[in-house]
Amino acid sequence: MKKLVLHLLLVVCGFAVAGRTQEEPVGAADAPLPAMRVNPKDGAEMVLVPAGEFLMGTSEQQLAAWLAAHPTDEREWFADELPQRSVYLDAYYIYKTEVTVAQYRRFCQATGRQMAPEPSWGWQDAHPIVNVTWADATAYADWAGVALPTEAQWEKAARGTDGRLYPWGNAWPPPVKAGNFADEACKRSGEYMGGWTFIDGYDDGYAETAPVGSFPAGASPYGVLDMAGNVWEWCADWYDPSYYKTAPTRNPSGAPAGVASEVLPGVAVTGRVVRGGSWPPGGPRYFRCASRLSCGPADRADDCGFRCARGL
Repeated sequence: MKKLVLHLLLVVCGFAVAGRTQEEPVGAADAPLPAMRVNPKDGAEMVLVPAGEFLMGTSEQQLAAWLAAHPTDEREWFADELPQRSVYLDAYYIYKTEVTVAQYRRFCQATGRQMAPEPSWGWQDAHPIVNVTWADATAYADWAGVALPTEAQWEKAARGTDGRLYPWGNAWPPPVKAGNFADEACKRSGEYMGGWTFIDGYDDGYAETAPVGSFPAGASPYGVLDMAGNVWEWCADWYDPSYYKTAPTRNPSGAPAGVASEVLPGVAVTGRVVRGGSWPPGGPRYFRCASRLSCGPADRADDCGFRCARGL
């Protein structure tokens, strides 16, 4: 009888272990996450950003140093980045590069959605998609089983944990092959001369957008590419210039509603956040990891695209 009871216990335990092995292997919760994954829906490489804290925004010390080095800039231009805070984010994956024209075309073919308006230089498959609205970007993310990154996720992926100014560090002008900016190639085209700010002596070889992932010297601490220049990138968040004053310091998901802000003299926009700067010129402050900009959700621009992210 004792042997029968013991046998039954062993059988029951065996089923329990077998069931756990099938659904959740022993030790799986402790297994390290892969540094890179590929989204099977669109083939995008996704880079792991580990859980933990990072410095989000601009500190008073950084701002004072910036204004001393750039005396024509005004403090009010940076007010939406204050105060700098230590923010905790759960681990997540983010696309290594911006979504390309080829990937977005595949989405349109699969869903029957109309392709975005073509830019003046024409569609090039390896270049980032442009002229997409926030709703277009969100629809793509839904189709791909991912999401637009929150601006906190975007900023951590760009700057890491040390509060650096740019994805590559604190140096300006940028190192060779750091990104696609308004530079000598843009000037040579002769198309964009009126009142624009160029990086003299820097030549990325592209007058407008460039193929994604072309500038390894500009990689972020996590190896994410094109987070400064090429195209502005839509984030999930509504834009609120005062959000940092009240935002939670753990997994902030953005303001509950947009707040109208003046993007041009006399022009106020209730917008979504865009990050990262783009190929047209605007000065080095736009390429800083902490730089925030508001863009109308229905706007289309030939220097605005997106990348996606995915939580665990």
